[in-house]
Amino acid sequence: MALYESLESDVASFFVAQGSLIESLVHSLCLRVATIEAKGQAQSCGSPDLSHVAAMIDTSAQQCLAYVDEKVATLHYKLEGMDAEFDRITRQCRDLHAHVKAVQTTVPDMGELEIVWRDRVLCGLTQEQLLGLAKDLTDLSHVSECHVMALATRHAIQQILDAKAGGSAPPLGAMMDLERGLDALPALVQATASNPEVQASLEYNYPISLPIISTIRQDRRQRVLKYSHTQ
Repeated sequence: MALYESLESDVASFFVAQGSLIESLVHSLCLRVATIEAKGQAQSCGSPDLSHVAAMIDTSAQQCLAYVDEKVATLHYKLEGMDAEFDRITRQCRDLHAHVKAVQTTVPDMGELEIVWRDRVLCGLTQEQLLGLAKDLTDLSHVSECHVMALATRHAIQQILDAKAGGSAPPLGAMMDLERGLDALPALVQATASNPEVQASLEYNYPISLPIISTIRQDRRQRVLKYSHTQ
């Protein structure tokens, strides 16, 4: 019996000791938990509230996206306008090119045009013929009675020879002066030839025969009148 009581006492003492140890451990753990909670509360009270910052960032991001969308829409509108303008310019260039090709097909050859122009100005005469006539008129100018008319006619021939193809207009004034000279000179020469004193001078200084001058004069008159009617 005494042994049983001793064993019971020892077991009770053991459990009491173990209970005290567990109680100490639980108390220590509670203290640590309380310390951690206090530190967490202190940290939560000291840190700033970032919710309003997040809201500001979200608002700014939305505004930036709206601005970018607006600029993209504006740029797209401008690009569409540029495309339309480019298409319009392309059509104009195409029409202009077609017009230029049409004009090129209707414009006569410049070489042929120059020949026609020269033929109209020279009235079918060659430059050699006009140069020869100018030389004869220079010789005829030594006769006092024919001096003024011969020089005026020779000057008209020089103007015609100096005319350039493609000019604003043929030298119509010089053409008329030549016509008047060729019309007046044969009669003037015939009247002067009746004077024996100048007959020898005429035969020397005026080698062109009157029939040749008359032919040139008539051809000249017909061509000048034809040209005048076309103006």
